[in-house]
Amino acid sequence: MNVKALTLFISLILLCPLIYLVYNVLGLKSENFFYLWNSLLIDYSLNTIYLVFLTSLFSLFLGIIPAWFVSTSNFRGKNFFDVILFLPLAIPSYIIAFTYSDLLSYTGPMQSFVRNNIPQLSPYVNQDYLQIEILAFLMALVLYPYLYTACRISFSLIGSNYINISKNLGMSQFKTFFKIIIPISRVSIFSGLFLIIMEVLNEYGAVKYFGVNTFTSGIFRSWNSMGDVDTAKILAVCLLILVSLFFILERYNSSKYKYNYKPNDNISGTYNVGKSLRLVINFICLLPFLIGFLIPLIYIVNNVFKTINLIDLNELFEISFNSFYLAFVSSLIIIIIAVLFQYLKKISSSRTVFFFSEIVSLTYALPGAVIALSLIMILAFLSTNLSNLVGSSIVFGSIIVLVYAYVMRYMAVGISPLRSSFEKHPESYDETGKNLGMSNLSLFKKVHLPINKTAVLIAFILCFVDIIKELPITLILRPFNFDTLAVRTYEYAIEEMIAKSSIYSLVIILFGSVLLIFLRKIINKSVNVS
Repeated sequence: MNVKALTLFISLILLCPLIYLVYNVLGLKSENFFYLWNSLLIDYSLNTIYLVFLTSLFSLFLGIIPAWFVSTSNFRGKNFFDVILFLPLAIPSYIIAFTYSDLLSYTGPMQSFVRNNIPQLSPYVNQDYLQIEILAFLMALVLYPYLYTACRISFSLIGSNYINISKNLGMSQFKTFFKIIIPISRVSIFSGLFLIIMEVLNEYGAVKYFGVNTFTSGIFRSWNSMGDVDTAKILAVCLLILVSLFFILERYNSSKYKYNYKPNDNISGTYNVGKSLRLVINFICLLPFLIGFLIPLIYIVNNVFKTINLIDLNELFEISFNSFYLAFVSSLIIIIIAVLFQYLKKISSSRTVFFFSEIVSLTYALPGAVIALSLIMILAFLSTNLSNLVGSSIVFGSIIVLVYAYVMRYMAVGISPLRSSFEKHPESYDETGKNLGMSNLSLFKKVHLPINKTAVLIAFILCFVDIIKELPITLILRPFNFDTLAVRTYEYAIEEMIAKSSIYSLVIILFGSVLLIFLRKIINKSVNVS
């Protein structure tokens, strides 16, 4: 088996649309770029950077501090908080944006209550809440679990040794946190922050509803509303360059710092807290769950009961089946390719294999709008130049194209847990298998697949949950008269029929919550987090 050729072939299949997008933009006239620079690019860039900065800042507070208390303090309800702090990830950014915009609107429950009961406060509460700062906070509420999970695992692996030494040096819990724990955990913090930044750059539904001009919304507007394909291409490449810089920075930061955590006999909480501090910890841990999950869930359930007579169960079942079918098939293909990539890296020391496996991971950093646009461009090229082999009726409006785009977008999500799992197993496993006369295929089936099955399951669940929530790719590439839960939620909400969209939102949230609770138990068990 030619490992290099196989790796190169799979990588080119996944990256070909992006390569064609960049090639196509290089052939555009310079007037297009200068027009974009003078009219739109600066506004899109500043809004995008500002939104990324604010969301990251809010996520740091919501993710790191609860992770520190849950990992290092002994208090009642610790295990309960560890589960519920993970649940806001089940709510897509666009759903929480739709929900809170309705909650905080002039006719919403909050302003109505203030006008009827505390009229003197009405002028202060009666504000326009569709602002970029509010949007950043709402997005942080559902994205901070990326950072919380990374920090939770990192703080637990650090264990009690460093904390006991800091105690002996007379350092308080506050000083220990900032002078020891944060520097040691900088790689985990930056990795979680990287995922949050990529999700912000990919978001379309929430920024469109709040009227915030970002690169992603600009691509949709240029292409769909204005019919200006060239402008959409340039914006897509600008966004590609931006996320590539973030990707390189994250990889550089991860490679610059190397830490080996020595297992501790005691990795449980090492700080006993008093009654007053316990109240503060409970409040800090409960707040993100309340405003990021429970309040939106209660409001959505209430809307479902209000519109229960309007729900078409047959349509709901059909749309749910579409979402689950796409998520299942796409996740399965992703896992097969991801496992193949990691095993090829394991049995080969080739730099080519390593390079292309890293490049493929870049696809997660690409917003769905960029991937969808690049796919449409290359499929249009194939339809025009290879009409005898690839007809437009086959490529456009096809489930196959939609699955292809999902595989491109979420390949890195499947690769990440598998890479960590494959890399932590020593080379002696392979050497022992080869000494026993096992072939590469036999070694994979009898050794590597069984010992990495937990990572395979984690990767599958992560891909499944992300694909169910995916909106931009589905909006652009879905076949005619084919809807998913995410698309139907967006279509109703954008037409100000938020109550009617609630049933579709509820299915996404409930199904995602069940999978995330299951995933959380798997991660805690495999990493031995306590």
